[in-house]
Amino acid sequence: MTRVNHPSNRNVAEVAWLYYIKEMTQGEIAKALGLSRPTVISYLRLARERQIVCVKIAGEHFRLNAAADALKEKYALQSVQVVPNDGLTGTALARVVCEAAAQFLPDFVEPGDQLGVSWGQTVWFVSESVPYWPVADLTVRQLIGSMANPLLPTSESCSTEIARRLSAACVNLNAPAVCTTASLAGVLRAEPIIAEQLANLVLCNKAIYSLSPCTPDTHVVQFKIATEAEISDYVKRGAIGIIAGRFIDPEGAPVLGPLDDRLIGADHATLAAMNGLLVVSGLHKAEATIAGLRGGYANHLIVDLELAEVLLAAPV
Repeated sequence: MTRVNHPSNRNVAEVAWLYYIKEMTQGEIAKALGLSRPTVISYLRLARERQIVCVKIAGEHFRLNAAADALKEKYALQSVQVVPNDGLTGTALARVVCEAAAQFLPDFVEPGDQLGVSWGQTVWFVSESVPYWPVADLTVRQLIGSMANPLLPTSESCSTEIARRLSAACVNLNAPAVCTTASLAGVLRAEPIIAEQLANLVLCNKAIYSLSPCTPDTHVVQFKIATEAEISDYVKRGAIGIIAGRFIDPEGAPVLGPLDDRLIGADHATLAAMNGLLVVSGLHKAEATIAGLRGGYANHLIVDLELAEVLLAAPV
């Protein structure tokens, strides 16, 4: 190997291979390849910058054991990770929780899986932080149709970015998330391409999503899927939370209304059948989170500590 100001990826990869796989020391690599030790250090830095080496932090490091174990037992979950609040709130807290979820995601999926991806700020934050970690024969499917707002993280952008980072095949849902009338939604669902995509959502054995309370500022309103008046109507029907555009009551049971006939995406039964990874932060989502857990929509949970404590105090 020769010393160059702009080393090739092949040379950088060789140094990375010896260091990370062969477990040679930096000094041993320098001697073997005729390089200085500072050059070896520089090559290792370049290996990460060029994404030749992807660093993935094990999800276990994000767990606060006592709270996580208690939540796992109380709600019969397969895994729980609790992230310390450290004085953070709002978007800053959401990003920390989502970074933990992003590091866990490559461990959550396995070769051959089909992963359903929801949308919203939380799922988008996760997608931005997923390490570049190829998973063989993985398929990512969009759980709800497309949205028109270019300023917000849409369902297709979330699914596409996660698929890109995991080197997965991506199947987008080629229809709007919501139609102006139920009859139009019915016509679109009957279109062969859309009908096939919707039918294949049952192939998703795993899913990642967040949830929202039924408040006027919910992301469902921000994305213009529902109006504030429609949210109010679902609240009168008993709804307390929203998962992938679908409304649930305090026990996690489906709450149906006129909007459901206009939506194009996974229904309650399809969502509940998946092995779900629920990512959520903030005390304002406590009641909706409890409802989602009671309804069996999550098998894996990643939350902040303050929210975890509220979940532990709530009756099952």
